[in-house]
Amino acid sequence: MDRFRFTSQTGVSLVTAVLVTSLLSTIMVVTISLVVSNNRMSVSHITSSKAIWLAEAGLEKALYWLRNQDPPPGGVVPFTQYDHVSLDDGTFTVVIDPADQNTNTYIKQYLIRSTGTVASYFRKVEIQVRMNTFGKYAYLTGDEGYSVIWFTSGDVIEGPLHSNDQIAITGAPAFMGRVTSSASSFLVGSGYNPTFVEGYQLNAPPVHFPTQQEIVDNYWAMNGDPPQLIIDARFGKDASIDFNSDGTITYNVWHWSYGHKVYDIQNASASLSNLNGIIFVKGDVRIKGTINGRVTLAATDDILIQDDLVYADAGTNGRPNSGCDDILGLISMQDVVISDTSPNRNNVIVDAAVLALNNSFYVQNYNSGSPRGYIHLWGSLSQKVRGPVGTFGYYGMTGYYKDYHYDERFLTIPPPYFPTTGGYEIFSWREVVN
Repeated sequence: MDRFRFTSQTGVSLVTAVLVTSLLSTIMVVTISLVVSNNRMSVSHITSSKAIWLAEAGLEKALYWLRNQDPPPGGVVPFTQYDHVSLDDGTFTVVIDPADQNTNTYIKQYLIRSTGTVASYFRKVEIQVRMNTFGKYAYLTGDEGYSVIWFTSGDVIEGPLHSNDQIAITGAPAFMGRVTSSASSFLVGSGYNPTFVEGYQLNAPPVHFPTQQEIVDNYWAMNGDPPQLIIDARFGKDASIDFNSDGTITYNVWHWSYGHKVYDIQNASASLSNLNGIIFVKGDVRIKGTINGRVTLAATDDILIQDDLVYADAGTNGRPNSGCDDILGLISMQDVVISDTSPNRNNVIVDAAVLALNNSFYVQNYNSGSPRGYIHLWGSLSQKVRGPVGTFGYYGMTGYYKDYHYDERFLTIPPPYFPTTGGYEIFSWREVVN
């Protein structure tokens, strides 16, 4: 009986050993298969990733090419800019497709499609880009000034801000939009505690300021007829324009003779709807009033703001109401100045995209007198050299605090003929799956 039991247990052990060996062999085969499969998937993933990296490289190269085209590519027919350009382990091909509406606007828009290929793998991505105008920025400077001008406590700047120079910050100003600077650092003052709601970037590319000829070119890119209104205020003359709430303007030109004001043009009137979107002034011009319509005022000399410039469809402190279609652009080949007038000594409203091409936006007599409240700016402000609007310190304050708000309508609807910055904005990205 004991011998029988021993023989039976031996047989069971043999069967178990065979089963375990078979199971281990199966597991080994499956494991090897999984390893091989995973390795293949890993190689596939890496190759596919390289393909999309190549596609992105093609997009970057095409954008760089676009930025350096003057004038930008015309027509509406798609064209291949790069064809199977070798890079790393693969190639990229880029096709640029101008938007159909490009024939009717100087602010061009393009669809850029780039295909990256590695071995038998390819990935395709596309972006849509449009040219930036100076209306893109809530605040832009080419140079921060010949002496230090600070952003300080109480300053509120809403919207994108850029300087080609070093930005000086003291105290606790609030930057509500993205801040970029072409400098490698901020100039830090006492009590440095700024708020960057959307962060900041240093060492950003500089922005090119246009010439007077480029402003003129923007107009002729859209028109075959000369401007409807050119006001000549040169050679000792002065000019003024009052914007009226009914959509008209009243303008005057005068000179002084033996202490007497002599009008060359007195109380002339024009409708904004008949001016083809632009007013040219040769010389300087004093302005104020209520804007009802869309127009850009370009002056070869200073633009002097005598009183509020407010949209007809605006609310408290000049904020454009929802659905507002009033737009004003101010382009000075010299300075845009808030004059030291009685109406301006208790706050001032500026509803406009402001561009001072050769000099500054500044306040007349900014460093004297009593505090004047706030500059309520709804729009954008660009200036070649930053100008002062007030002072602060141990002995008190003069001039204005800043209350700058960005008019986001300018991203898609800038003032008529407002100049471009030479840059492009990406407003959509997607991967194309065939």
